[in-house]
Amino acid sequence: MSQLRVLMYHKVADVADFLTVTPVQFEQQLRIIKKNYTPVRLSEVIEHICNKKALPKNAVLISFDDGYEDNFTNAYPLLKQYDIPFCIFLVSGFVGQASTHDGKTQQFLTVDQLTEMSALAEYACHSTQHQNINDIPEQNWDSEIGNCYSELQGSGLSIQAAWAYTYGAFPKKDKAKMAVLEKCFQDAGIHCAFRIGNRINRLPLRMPYCIERLDIRGDQPHWRFKLKLWLGKML
Repeated sequence: MSQLRVLMYHKVADVADFLTVTPVQFEQQLRIIKKNYTPVRLSEVIEHICNKKALPKNAVLISFDDGYEDNFTNAYPLLKQYDIPFCIFLVSGFVGQASTHDGKTQQFLTVDQLTEMSALAEYACHSTQHQNINDIPEQNWDSEIGNCYSELQGSGLSIQAAWAYTYGAFPKKDKAKMAVLEKCFQDAGIHCAFRIGNRINRLPLRMPYCIERLDIRGDQPHWRFKLKLWLGKML
């Protein structure tokens, strides 16, 4: 059975927590991925969705959310060493800023840093200010999606037509609202959206606006990473 695993990271730094893996942990994980799976680019996933182009049997997409500076200083050197492509879902209002997020001021990637990584990295949308889409009035969804996409494109970067839900949140239990949201994505030219879910995706992808990701945490041991990568939520 052909499958797509999408890994969701946030930070790579010296102190591990639920959002942060250490460089040592990250390198261990990259070795497992390099040995047992085939890393793919976000643009390849979009090609699969839009043009039915086949993905490898054991495809893995490495993704980062938010665009923290340590993605450049700590993660990128290892990804470059192992020649593994990746993507970062960017908050358009955070790019190049020291912004208050999660209760503290944090430094986010600059356009120069993003440009330097662009041979391996691809970029896509993760809201304008890290708002929960469920907290935004339905009539404003189209402007939120369109503004994020256009603001990121305005930076001069090449932006893939994809979205990652902040907090993994979307109107999954309301079919009518989900239909409205999907129409907003389509009108903005966004071809796919990523949730959390901790499941492995069967190929071909049949629900492009609900692509599952595996939440990679630094507060879990390496054996658990290996099982999550292999089994997903069955763990």
